[in-house]
Amino acid sequence: MSDNEGYDNYEEQYDEVDDQYEEPAEGYAEDAIVESGDPDGAQLGGTANTERITTPYMTKYERARILGTRALQISMNAPVLVPTDGETDPLNIALKELEAKKIPLVVRRYLPDGSFEDWAVSELIIN
Repeated sequence: MSDNEGYDNYEEQYDEVDDQYEEPAEGYAEDAIVESGDPDGAQLGGTANTERITTPYMTKYERARILGTRALQISMNAPVLVPTDGETDPLNIALKELEAKKIPLVVRRYLPDGSFEDWAVSELIIN
């Protein structure tokens, strides 16, 4: 058994995986989109809705995902967008940013027909 036996078609496997991902909607960086809903349940290659039909309220699931994503970014030395006032906990800083609507993320909501809607965090109503 040779050492390279399992690595013969390595590049071919990962080329196929790369082809499965779709490009982000215009105007948004790929790493700034937080997905909500089931992207696998929607048809691949969905299009952005021109007219929004979902609620403008942030769900508790979106809130948890946004806070976790932003806290991770802050812990990895991303710039903080609000005054910290001596706060060092990334989750508490992310909460302050959310209250100030300064989090630079976009929520992508997938719809059953395969389309999706992008909402900036600053557009969503937080309970």
